[in-house]
Amino acid sequence: MICIGKGKCAARTLCALMNLPPPPAKFERLNSSLCRALSSACSKSILKAVEGAVSRNDNARDITVALDGTWQKKGHTSINGVIMATSLDTG
Repeated sequence: MICIGKGKCAARTLCALMNLPPPPAKFERLNSSLCRALSSACSKSILKAVEGAVSRNDNARDITVALDGTWQKKGHTSINGVIMATSLDTG
């Protein structure tokens, strides 16, 4: 549930709706290991994308991109957001 910005209460509700056993009693303890795993997966994914772009650009690291982003909620209170990057060459 941490992936969608919710906590133990939301996990308990989701499990009840899905007819699943309740989440572990040590729910908060799992958050740090989940965060480390997500950060690692994110870093590997970004590195793979960069390496792919560099190899398609004749191993040159000078690549022009356009960036755009959005948030789930208005203002700066949202903890969920998305960033899109588009290469100038591939559009």
